[in-house]
Amino acid sequence: MDRLRLSIIIPAYNEEDAIAAIIECCLKEREHIVKETPIKEVEIIVVNDGSRDRTAEIVKGFGEKVKLINFEKNRGYGAALKAGFEEASGDLVSFLDADGTCDPKFFIDLCNKLLNENADIAIGSRLGPGNMMPLLRRMGNKAYVLLINLLGRIKITDSASGMRVIRKNSLLRIYPLPDGLHFTPAMSSRAAMDESIKIVEVPISYHERKGESKLSVVHDGIRFLKTIIDIALIYEPLRFFSSLGVLLLLLAIGYGIYPLLYYLRFRIIPEYMIYRLITITTLLFASFTMFAVGIISEQISDFIMSKRRVRGILKELIYFLFSQKKLIISGPMVALSGIVLNYKTIWQYFSMGKIYVHWVYIVMGAFLFLIGLQALALGVLERILRTLRETKISQGEYLKRLQQRGE
Repeated sequence: MDRLRLSIIIPAYNEEDAIAAIIECCLKEREHIVKETPIKEVEIIVVNDGSRDRTAEIVKGFGEKVKLINFEKNRGYGAALKAGFEEASGDLVSFLDADGTCDPKFFIDLCNKLLNENADIAIGSRLGPGNMMPLLRRMGNKAYVLLINLLGRIKITDSASGMRVIRKNSLLRIYPLPDGLHFTPAMSSRAAMDESIKIVEVPISYHERKGESKLSVVHDGIRFLKTIIDIALIYEPLRFFSSLGVLLLLLAIGYGIYPLLYYLRFRIIPEYMIYRLITITTLLFASFTMFAVGIISEQISDFIMSKRRVRGILKELIYFLFSQKKLIISGPMVALSGIVLNYKTIWQYFSMGKIYVHWVYIVMGAFLFLIGLQALALGVLERILRTLRETKISQGEYLKRLQQRGE
């Protein structure tokens, strides 16, 4: 194994009460890290993120033991970490907060776990028994984890942990990442939604911080949620929209059981069920729309990123049911069936100016006509994207052949 080097980055903004203690802990643990892991060298980098107190002055007091990066103005937690990553010379880059909530001794377990399991990211999970995280933040974190696990390809327990170890050569696959406090949930989301990135977790202790927290539970909580959703829309749009589509479909089925049973028994749909039937058809239409938007969004994402993602069983089923050929053929047929179902309605309206057929024909006909048109539109869009993708591939292969011939 090569001579591995670990870089520990500590972002600090107005942390004069805690910065000296966390640096001393890191310096103390450096020897243990070298002894108990394959790491042979450890460097410590503090990024002073425009502090207005004595943070920078305290760091300078450690001399050459600590490398200091100074920002004149506050640029954000994520910006500080990315600057530290750029300056780091280690094969592995790591970080922990300057507030003393996490213990540097856990870098030993994180490094060993990452190296032994050939992972890209090792996260220190703060949500084990005995953690001292405030209840509201703990509940919020669990909600974000639930969302990430639902949309992603891996199960994690802590989406916003501020203690991690990362292979430096894996950073390019995780970028871009934001500059603010939502850096860590963004990293978790981005990694969880990429099948090529392997994440592992190690339970760590979590203590009360020293000094005042910079995290706003409401403001930053909303920003965390928006970040997770934005990343899901870019990297896993079909998973995101199909989850909504399935939910709407289940609601429609649940709401439609009673009218179906009533019809099977009495062979009639009573007048008072008109609103229920309209609701059911609306939910079904909305469900189809979610699947359609998800498929088109994912194909656009694949086209722009020039990649073809791995499809699980559920995705293969969705693509099979919503294939371009099926949609282009079935779409017009379904739309036509909606018209045929209402041929009496149309004849009565144009011949007598009045309609006497039962309202259920009009509702179902309109539903079938709209679904058919949407299916046709989706099929056409899929065909356009397929043509564009094939054109792009052909152009790429042609340019590659030209380069090989030296033209």
